[in-house]
Amino acid sequence: MESLRTWSLVGLIALIVTLAIPAVCPAQTLAPPAAAAGLDPASVGTNTALAGPWEFTVDGRIGVPTGRLRVGESFAGGGAGAPGTLLGLRNLGIDVSGALEGSVAFHVTPRDAVRASFLYYFLRGSTTVTGPSVVYNGQEFIAGPLDTKSDLYRLSLAYERTLFSWPSGDQLIGSVGLAYTYLNPKLTGNTPPTSASSGEPHGSSNSEDFYRQELPIPVLGLRWDHPLGRHWLLEASVSGGGIPSVDSLRQEGGTVYLQQSQADASIGLVYTFGPHAQLEVGYHFTYFFQHEHSHEDNNLFELIDNGAEARFTLRF
Repeated sequence: MESLRTWSLVGLIALIVTLAIPAVCPAQTLAPPAAAAGLDPASVGTNTALAGPWEFTVDGRIGVPTGRLRVGESFAGGGAGAPGTLLGLRNLGIDVSGALEGSVAFHVTPRDAVRASFLYYFLRGSTTVTGPSVVYNGQEFIAGPLDTKSDLYRLSLAYERTLFSWPSGDQLIGSVGLAYTYLNPKLTGNTPPTSASSGEPHGSSNSEDFYRQELPIPVLGLRWDHPLGRHWLLEASVSGGGIPSVDSLRQEGGTVYLQQSQADASIGLVYTFGPHAQLEVGYHFTYFFQHEHSHEDNNLFELIDNGAEARFTLRF
């Protein structure tokens, strides 16, 4: 099953690349330098080729993730295994990640834009418990198969502005915005026929709703566009944000405190087909960390991912 999901994601990214080429008019060419000379400085470089106020992107990624997951829960009078087992994503069989991201932006002026994005991360794996049992959210999983589904999604809203433009076509674009992440990791496996009362229903599955304590996270970003020729660009970007341990304004066994951080970085080669379309292929790094704690809960999730990406952009 994991092999099938991996090849499905590979096929999806290949489909993005394949569909991108006939989606544009091959006969279109970039405006000659003489015509571009009279443009607003903010439209030099990438925006010289991509004209129009509306911009749509679709992005596919395949990565090699590492990270940690722990869900600990205490109950009245304490409970066996309350701290929870610290689980490595690799140990859970999550060897390959997949991500799909789409965004829509409206360019209010040649320099200013507002962008809304939706990212979905596929983090699934299977393993076999052969040694000590695994304790997750107060529930024990014993020897046998153990499946994990820790998919997450992120909603983002950002304001973008071209900070600097050079006659060479180079641009530096900054962004500021908010991001909200939904995370609800679920484990499915064998449970003991009988166990001490833990306050949790006995069954083969258990999940932890990280999203209930989630807050919008402030995010800052920078992107640099560097022309390499008439049709080619080098594009590099970095973004990140977070909050220290703060009151999440939720109660679960007392006040729940949330600490969270995230970072993304990418570099890629961009081919511009004409005034309305681009295709980018490159490398993407993702980091995400979330820690929630109260008198009852002590939960953390960490993702470190390195992968390849393909992004198609259409603007009109």
